[in-house]
Amino acid sequence: CDIPYLGRTICPQSGWRSLLPNEWVEFPHGKLSHSFDSSFHRYADRDVSYADFRRWEKVNAMNSGTVYNGEGLSATLQDYYNYAFHTNSTELGMLTNPMALCVLAALVLIVRLLKKAFLPKFSAIGRRLGRSTHGPNWENENQERIVKFGEYVYRLCYHSSVSIYGLWYFHDKSWWNKSQGGTSNLWDLHPNHPVEPGMAWYYLVQSAYNVDALISLLELSFKVELVNPMAYSSALNFLEKEHVVDEGLRKQEVLKMMVKGGCDKTFLWTPLFQIKWSSTVRGDFREMMAHHIVTNVLIFLSSYYRFTRIGSMIFLLHDLSDVPIDMSKLANFVKWKTTTIVCFVTMVLMWIVTRLVIFPFLICGSVLTESYHFMVEKGTLDPALHEAYFAFFYFLLGSLVLLHITWFIILLRIGWTLVSKGETHDYSEHKKGEKQS
Repeated sequence: CDIPYLGRTICPQSGWRSLLPNEWVEFPHGKLSHSFDSSFHRYADRDVSYADFRRWEKVNAMNSGTVYNGEGLSATLQDYYNYAFHTNSTELGMLTNPMALCVLAALVLIVRLLKKAFLPKFSAIGRRLGRSTHGPNWENENQERIVKFGEYVYRLCYHSSVSIYGLWYFHDKSWWNKSQGGTSNLWDLHPNHPVEPGMAWYYLVQSAYNVDALISLLELSFKVELVNPMAYSSALNFLEKEHVVDEGLRKQEVLKMMVKGGCDKTFLWTPLFQIKWSSTVRGDFREMMAHHIVTNVLIFLSSYYRFTRIGSMIFLLHDLSDVPIDMSKLANFVKWKTTTIVCFVTMVLMWIVTRLVIFPFLICGSVLTESYHFMVEKGTLDPALHEAYFAFFYFLLGSLVLLHITWFIILLRIGWTLVSKGETHDYSEHKKGEKQS
């Protein structure tokens, strides 16, 4: 194989490794020369497919001397229900399976339909609260707050509901109980932990929420405007404003330049739309976008490699700390100062406990120390694979820790402004502070 590409020799059958330096992929010493997938699937039990489930049902019926009746719409729906809600380790437990992806897409659609139906109603609540507290003129001056109020009511409902479910479902799980081994249960016997239906659907719902959150962040942060190609052109960039002050004259000059430029595409480029920042963009857009990207990557990777136990711990910690965040933002949007202060103090304490103590020291600490001991020393994982592929998980988890620290600094800034000036500024929504009303 000697196909040159960008100064490198690439073998088509080598895949993505062919794009990397030889010392990284040269077998057997290269850090990325081993295929994690081939090793992982060699000692991992196969997920139960719907076809497997149907075969087992027929065998069980034969062994019990009964007749399996799986024909007809009613029987098929019953089989799907039992498969989805009463069978461990199904294909729904791995988000990259086609069936799970279809269910995930349906859940994202349901989430978006629910938001479309309820966000206006939630925003109406904020509008009424604002009017009753600050008078009728408040509504006209705070349309952005009203929109974001509806969004955070929805988030509060979600985070509260999923936190209650998480506390109920995981309260007796061994990986949360130190007397039963605690975090060692995250790795012992991996990757053949049973994925119960409750865990599979917990992951599906959480993934749907986070995918929608990423889409919603983009919708809140940007706006797309159609452009009349005869009224706007990049040729405007070549025309100094100070030479032609009147906008109408500027457009006439642009048309002349378009005619002169002809097909010279290096000179003239006329877009059909423009993407601009929206007035509802968050002050911490970059941090939040990075957080959503890292979170979604971790969700799919942890599902694929059956790290759902540790993923569920991270989900629960984030959801619990998000509840006082949502309450604090709602109180601040309508400028209830006392309520904002109480919620803010609760939020800071929860943030410290969950995101700055438990997450980095308990969960990330387990990833750094216990994973190698149980998966390599006591398990069957090749140490080269652990060294190569866990580095990516270290990077993603470390990124979350850094984002948590960054947001905590923002919280300290909010607290300092509150103490020193007596004003409530949400710097995560407005980097330079906000108007006090």
